Amino acid sequence: MKNIAMFCTMAIALFVISTVQAQAGEVMLDTTIEQMTVQQDKNGNEYARLIIKEDRELNGVPYTIEVVTMVFGSDLVAKAQQLSPGDTIKAIATTNEYQGRTNYNVLAFVE
Repeated sequence: MKNIAMFCTMAIALFVISTVQAQAGEVMLDTTIEQMTVQQDKNGNEYARLIIKEDRELNGVPYTIEVVTMVFGSDLVAKAQQLSPGDTIKAIATTNEYQGRTNYNVLAFVE
C-alpha cells in the first residue's frame, strides 16, 4: 500500500513539473531595441545583450518595463550585430526568469 501511495505522489510531482516547464514556451518579439552591446564570455565566444521595452498591465494599470534579451551562437550574434538601438527586432525567443525578472533568449531572427 505504501508503494502505491509513493508511486502516485511521484507521478503527480512529475506531471506538475512537466506542466510548469511546458508553459515557458516561445514568444514572438516585435519591438524596438533600446540598447545593445556585444561582449565575449569567459571562453572567448561573442554574445549580444539587447535591452527592449515591453508594455504590461497589472490590475488595469499600464506600465512599461525594460527586458534583457540575450543572443548566443555565432550566426545569431552576427545578425544581432547588424542591428542598432532604434531598430525593430523581430525574433522568436524563449522566456526565462532570472532573479525574479523576465528575460528572453533569441532562438531565431524573423526576416
